[in-house]
Amino acid sequence: MNRQHRYFRPFRIGNPEKVMTGLLVAAALLFPSGSGAEPLSLKEAYDLALHYDARYLSAEADTQIAKEEVSKARAAFLPNVKASTSRGRNRLDSTTPYSSEEGLYYSTRSHNLSVRQPLFNLQSIASYKQAGAVKAKSESLFEGEHSSLIVRTVELFCNVLYSEENIAFTDAQLKAFLDQLEQAKKRYANGFGTITEINEAQASYDLALAEHANAIAGLENSRRELESVTGVYSENLCRLDPRKLVLAEPAPRNVEAWIGMATEKSSKIKAARQEVEVARKEIDKNKAYRYPQLDLWAGRSYSVSENSYAIGSTYDTWSVSVQLNMPIYTGGYASASIRQAYARRQKASEALNLQERESLTDVRMYYNAQLNSIVQVRAYEQAVKSGEIALEGTRKGFMAGFRTNTDVLDATRKLFETRRSLARARYQYILNRLMLRDAAGVLGEEELGEVDHFFAANGS
Repeated sequence: MNRQHRYFRPFRIGNPEKVMTGLLVAAALLFPSGSGAEPLSLKEAYDLALHYDARYLSAEADTQIAKEEVSKARAAFLPNVKASTSRGRNRLDSTTPYSSEEGLYYSTRSHNLSVRQPLFNLQSIASYKQAGAVKAKSESLFEGEHSSLIVRTVELFCNVLYSEENIAFTDAQLKAFLDQLEQAKKRYANGFGTITEINEAQASYDLALAEHANAIAGLENSRRELESVTGVYSENLCRLDPRKLVLAEPAPRNVEAWIGMATEKSSKIKAARQEVEVARKEIDKNKAYRYPQLDLWAGRSYSVSENSYAIGSTYDTWSVSVQLNMPIYTGGYASASIRQAYARRQKASEALNLQERESLTDVRMYYNAQLNSIVQVRAYEQAVKSGEIALEGTRKGFMAGFRTNTDVLDATRKLFETRRSLARARYQYILNRLMLRDAAGVLGEEELGEVDHFFAANGS
């Protein structure tokens, strides 16, 4: 998986045609937030993904394939037993200068059993060790896919919740702008306001309608994306409860300690190391092609009327031999294969260096991101409180004639943008927390259980 800075994906605000706005707002009735069914928890969503996500199940199958490669390589050290039998009916017509004979019919039978036991084969040894390295690489990749499934499930789960919260924000903002529009109209009718105030309030209300319609469409997309991983389309999820959210700093509080964990436990780094080992064994395997192969062969052959010269004769042959095969000249194939294997090892080594650098960069990035997201959440929480006080004061000033309608609209818009940013920062903190442990190679279901406690059936 390519390295990327994984951030929680917010909505992109578009500008749908105004004639569609009413239809999209009405479509919100098709997505009720309440449901008679029990809300789906984060842990339940993950359990569903374990048995449904195609990417995870594909990685699991790859691991099983690699395990069988070890069994196939081991077979090269065990006896190879073959048996064959045949039965036939023949006709013989013979002619010589002194006689001729036609229509001689006879039956043939043949039974063969052979056993070949490899005694010395360096290629088989190298292939077996290489299969073990391939298996270890596949297991490391599967381990990484397991932690990746945790992150992807949490990310999609949070996307749905943020989409639902975004609709709630736009609903409240829409109502606030509508109230302000009505007030502007009343002031104008009483001779205290201007037509400009009405136009400004109308423009803000229309923009809020467009944002609301876009939020509804985004919610459906988020639910479908979660369904693609879990196999379940759920309209009722456990919600994030800010009172349960624990803003914990990374433990240990030392980025170098996390880098040390990543160097030792990162599944991507371990897989890259095994790829280097696979390339090394490929070199050994190609070098072994130049060495002799020694096999013990034993067999028994029983035949009746084996050919036209031995009609009616029976042969029962037992044989044991040691066979030596030694390549002499292959037209340069062996040398080219060895050079190619060395180049592959160089490529694998450089890929390992790149993966180590990327993994350590990811650790530093998500370590700082977790710390920054804690600061952001706390700052936005204070900003929301300040914004609420500022909006209330601006409204009172507007009613008293000291503030303008534009001031009220701006204060309202800033407050709801701050609330939206606070919700995004909370979800981003959860993802940064998981991504740090994923980059360090220590993310497991225990951490998922801790995060699951942040969500409740009726979060506030």
